[in-house]
Amino acid sequence: MGPERKLPVTLTAPVLPVPEPAHHIAFVVNNFLPKIGGVEFHVAALAKELANLGVRVTIFSLDNDTPSDLASNPKIVRFKCSPAVGGVLAWPWPGTARKIRKMLAQESVTAISSHTRFFPMSLIGVRLARRLSVPGIHTEHGSAEVKGVSPLVALASRLIDKTMGRLVLRGATTVLCISEGARDFVRELAGVNGQVFHNAIDTTAFACRSEEGPEIAARRTKLVYVGRVVPGKGWDLALATAEHLAADYPEMELHVVGDGTERAALEARAAASPMADRVIVHGQQPQARIAELLRGGVFLNPTTLSEGFQTTLLEAVAAGAAVVSTPVGAAQYLLAAGADVRLAEAGDSGAWVENVRDALDSPASRPAPELVASFDWKQRAAEYLAVVDSVRKP
Repeated sequence: MGPERKLPVTLTAPVLPVPEPAHHIAFVVNNFLPKIGGVEFHVAALAKELANLGVRVTIFSLDNDTPSDLASNPKIVRFKCSPAVGGVLAWPWPGTARKIRKMLAQESVTAISSHTRFFPMSLIGVRLARRLSVPGIHTEHGSAEVKGVSPLVALASRLIDKTMGRLVLRGATTVLCISEGARDFVRELAGVNGQVFHNAIDTTAFACRSEEGPEIAARRTKLVYVGRVVPGKGWDLALATAEHLAADYPEMELHVVGDGTERAALEARAAASPMADRVIVHGQQPQARIAELLRGGVFLNPTTLSEGFQTTLLEAVAAGAAVVSTPVGAAQYLLAAGADVRLAEAGDSGAWVENVRDALDSPASRPAPELVASFDWKQRAAEYLAVVDSVRKP
């Protein structure tokens, strides 16, 4: 009998449990991508950056057409709903709140994020936060009552503000407001003192390219309007201003980026304009194309609507564009921060012409890097997480 043979010993590393993220933040919102709007982009960008910080994120929204995405972070759970009024305001079917509560109770949620006071899902989010004993962080995107709508819709929106809107704002653990104007509106409507939490952008998509150098254009030749083509947004004032300046600036073009109910009226008026061959109506465009148009141009923001904190203004400044705007909150903030911004009331057409003339005559230059850095979602997501930590129970 030969010597005893010993089998080689195989050492295996112990299987360590994967630690759970310290946070699980649930967004409870009416609308989410692929629906397009300021709130939808805000939620998508914030959720993405929170996920990049190691936060587990779940987004609950209403959508009859788009399937859920349960394998990603953020995880997206969509529920069936009523037809949407104006393509925006839908109501969840009965039982939706119970389903969300059951899911969150099983997944150790640490905070619930809701957005805009008049959405039914915002009320569900605030109430769920209380029932689950976690912070309810509500972000208010509006700075005034709804404008630019029919008298009947305006009346209905005021009733919703004074009922459901107040319940949402008063029921949240804390209220974030995307502009100083939104903070004032929240205080007036609900007697709640909110905290300013400005909108943000992906600055890498819009920042001036390094090869362009400090001076990115000898002379500005582009006027750029980016926004919905609807009543109150001011596309007609943008076109009228361009027409006044057309003879003095033969190389100047007006680029209109966006779509809406008045696009046919815009195209008809542009076709009859004395500068018809220099008005380009682009419709909706991808982010990269918008950035290209903004670089070295003059961004026109003649809105008279109740705007929140318009990210298009941040994008324009990051791209090195001069801004001429009505005195909305974001424009006033950027002007105070030292950005290349000029303000004019929508009713003062002469001031618009002179401000745009001054912007065209000013060389396009790179904005201050520290100013652009303050616009970025990475910074804002870290601030949001700090807010959550500050109101969590020990």
